[in-house]
Amino acid sequence: MTTVPDDRRPNSPLVEVVFEIRFPGEKAVESRRHQIQESFRSDYPSLWVPKVESGMALALEPFRFERPDRSAGVMVSLDRFGFYSRAYPGFEKFRTECLRVMRLLASLIPIERLNRIGLRHINMIPFLREGGLVPFDEFFQLGSKLSELLSGKFENISLAFAMPAVGGKITTRIESIIRTDRSQEAFLLDFDYAKEGELSFAAVDQYLQEAHDESAALFHRLITPSYRDYIRGEEV
Repeated sequence: MTTVPDDRRPNSPLVEVVFEIRFPGEKAVESRRHQIQESFRSDYPSLWVPKVESGMALALEPFRFERPDRSAGVMVSLDRFGFYSRAYPGFEKFRTECLRVMRLLASLIPIERLNRIGLRHINMIPFLREGGLVPFDEFFQLGSKLSELLSGKFENISLAFAMPAVGGKITTRIESIIRTDRSQEAFLLDFDYAKEGELSFAAVDQYLQEAHDESAALFHRLITPSYRDYIRGEEV
């Protein structure tokens, strides 16, 4: 998965961004699937249906409409709508298309109350080992602090933590992973902002902005200044 070139951040590590809203289940989704498909056919013509697995509630699993190149898509189920991009064009373009998708869905399946919103950023940061160890402190400010506490570097690393954020919480995961063919290693950096409670569809724009701002602030607190410069295309 690749990103669309962004003059501001030509070396962005983002590989997927997903925004999702959840609401009390609406059976109308089932009866209007053909209308939903027609509404997205021109921009998202490829239909993907969930695989049946033992014990799953199939009616609650989302079906997807995607662009032919799979760079972006729409998720729809009885209790959630979602929009995702695997070729992130920057927040403003993502926001514009995401809100268009959400409002179009809400015009077909009227909803007012939400019970959860979520914004997830999945980053992949390729690296090369140094002396058999992962170069964690080159990319993350946590690296030098962990090295001081634990007196050494790491062969592999896996961290997960949840923190309060303005209006919600962010769950963060950092893990060293490797391709199945073992050709490339990377740090997975996964942010999942969630806001729950009595929410309103009318405020979905505000929720999306809030989720983005909180996630971006945490990202920049975690990474090193040198890696931030690299993301911006500056010489390191």
